[in-house]
Amino acid sequence: MNKIVSIIIPCYNHGKYIGRMLESVLAQSYKQIELIVVNDGSTDDSEEVILSFEKRFHEIGAIFKYIKQVNSGLGAAINAGLTKVTGEYFCWADADDYYEPNSIEARV
Repeated sequence: MNKIVSIIIPCYNHGKYIGRMLESVLAQSYKQIELIVVNDGSTDDSEEVILSFEKRFHEIGAIFKYIKQVNSGLGAAINAGLTKVTGEYFCWADADDYYEPNSIEARV
């Protein structure tokens, strides 16, 4: 059995970018993923965009976790995500980043 990789994505007002990041996580060749998205008090449409992906993550068998908090900064957002990690491995990416399709597989 493959080990679960937890991916933390902190997000603050990146509604126009985070969809690309989430699409890249869905496209991973390695599917044993726990996605933890931390909305750090966004005032744009970040929450709507993030939550619109939840069903798709469940459909591929991934774990989807969403945390919403008052804006506390990048470090606090990552730390909030770390409290929810259950995978054997973890990594984090910015909301405006993306992963190549074999990125997680290569890391494992």
